[in-house]
Amino acid sequence: MKKIFVFVCAALTTLSVAAQSKEKPWSVGLYGGKVEAANDWGNHFFHPASDFYGSASLTFEHFMNEKFDVGVHALWGRYGTKGGDFNPTDGEFKAGLGFGAVQGKYKFLHSEKFKESLLHPFAFVSLGARAVYGLDQNDNSYQTTTDDNKAISFALGGGLGCDLRINEAFAIRYFATYGYPIGNGDKPDNRLCGDFADQHLLHNLGIVYSFALDKDRDNDGVENSKDKCPDNTPEEIAMGVDENGCPKDSDKDGVPDYLDKCPNNTLEEVSEGIDEFGCPKDTDKDGVADFKDKCPENTAEEIAKGVDENGCPKDSDGDGVPDYKDECENTPAGANLANGTVDEKGCPKDTDGDGVADYEDVCPEVAGVKENKGCPEIKEEVKKVFEKALNGIEFETGSAKIKKSSNKILDDVVKIMKENPSYKLSINGHTDNVGNAEKNQKLSE
Repeated sequence: MKKIFVFVCAALTTLSVAAQSKEKPWSVGLYGGKVEAANDWGNHFFHPASDFYGSASLTFEHFMNEKFDVGVHALWGRYGTKGGDFNPTDGEFKAGLGFGAVQGKYKFLHSEKFKESLLHPFAFVSLGARAVYGLDQNDNSYQTTTDDNKAISFALGGGLGCDLRINEAFAIRYFATYGYPIGNGDKPDNRLCGDFADQHLLHNLGIVYSFALDKDRDNDGVENSKDKCPDNTPEEIAMGVDENGCPKDSDKDGVPDYLDKCPNNTLEEVSEGIDEFGCPKDTDKDGVADFKDKCPENTAEEIAKGVDENGCPKDSDGDGVPDYKDECENTPAGANLANGTVDEKGCPKDTDGDGVADYEDVCPEVAGVKENKGCPEIKEEVKKVFEKALNGIEFETGSAKIKKSSNKILDDVVKIMKENPSYKLSINGHTDNVGNAEKNQKLSE
C-alpha cells in the first residue's frame, strides 16, 4: 500500500491546479478511516486479515509559509485486535478510542516550481493525548493491567499524507498517523505479554476545504484569490495597484510607483538601465543619464568643473583641452589642440618664444616682433635693398634679359635671402608701355 501511495503521488505531480496558500490560509477537513493496533495481542499494522475498526476525524489547519502548516487533529473510533500471536483461541480485544493532537506539517512540493501541482505530498509530526476506554467489555481472563475502564496517555507520533487538489478550495486527502503512547502505554489491551507499548496507526481519507477569513487581506481592492501581492503595505497601496493587486509600475521599469522618483521613463531610458530609485542610471553621477552620456565614467575631478549636455567635461573655449585641466580658459578662437597651436595645458603655444602665439605668428619658428606678426624686424638697410629691387631692376627693351646695371641690386637681394632663410620672396615682372603691345603682353606672361 505504501508503494502504491508513493507511486501515485509521483506520477501526478506535474498536473496543475491551485494549492492552499496565503490567499486561502485556513482549511478544515472531515475524514473517515480505519484504526490499526500493534500491542500485546499482535501487530495488525497493514495486516491483510485484520478486522476493520472504523473512525471519524476532523482537522483544522493554518498556512504558515510555502513549506510549513500547523493544525490540530481530533479523532473518535474503535481500537482493537482479533486473533494474534498471543491469542491461540482467536479471541478479540476491543475498545473505544479518542485522540487529539497538534501537528506541524512539512510540504514537499510547495515552491515556485510546484506550487500549482495537482498532488501535494507532505510529512508531519504530532504531539497529543490518547484515551482508550470501554475496557470492561473485554474478557478479563488474562492479567488485568488497569483498574478502571480507560487508559489515558500522551501520544508522540507523525506520518505521511497527500492532497489531491480538486479546485482552488477543495482537495481529497489521505494521511496516516502513527502514534506511540507515553505513560500508561502498555495498559489499554489488558495484557502484559510484551515489552512495548500499545501503539496505533490511524488511516484517514476525506475532503479538505481551504478558505480565507478575509477576502481582501491587504484592503487594496483586489480579492485574495486574484491578488498576486496580497500583503501590500498602506504605502504601496496609496500609489495604486494594478489588476493583479501589485504596486503600479507606470513606466514598466521594475520599480513600483510608490518608490519611483522617475515614474514616467521612456522605453529608451528604461532599456539603458534604471537605478534603485527608478531613474535612468547615471554611473558617474554627473547629472547626465547613461543613455545619453558620451562620457559615462567621468572622474570626480572632471565633474567638478562641469560637464556639457553630452556628459563630457566642459571645454568652454573650445581649444580641445577640458576646463578641469585648462590653465588658459579663454583661448581665442582658432587656437586648439588639434592644429598644434595649443599645448596640453590649454595655453596657446609660442614655439619661438617671441611673445607672439603660434596661431598668430607668421614666423612661428623664428623669434620676431608683434608689429611684424611674429617675424623678425626688417632692418632699414634691408628695406632699402628691397625698395631698389622693386623699382630699380630693369630689362632690355623688348627682351626678358636683365640689364647689367641691375646685377648689383640682385646680388644684394641674394645675400639678404641667404642671411635670412625665414624670408619668403615673391618675384613678379611686367612690361612698360613702350613698343608693340602684343609683344609686351607675351613678355609679361
